[in-house]
Amino acid sequence: MRAVVAWLYEKQNFPQEYIQALLGHADEKMTKHYLEGHGDKTIDYVEVGAELAF
Repeated sequence: MRAVVAWLYEKQNFPQEYIQALLGHADEKMTKHYLEGHGDKTIDYVEVGAELAF
């Protein structure tokens, strides 16, 4: 989940320093690790039911 959140902030053009602070990383190396490999992905929204009994 943390990597997805970091990627979503990056897609919204937030600076890496902001994302780093948001994730609580001490250095940019860890933040870059979380941001790697997400550039070619898209978000597919799927509607699902919770199937809760009322």
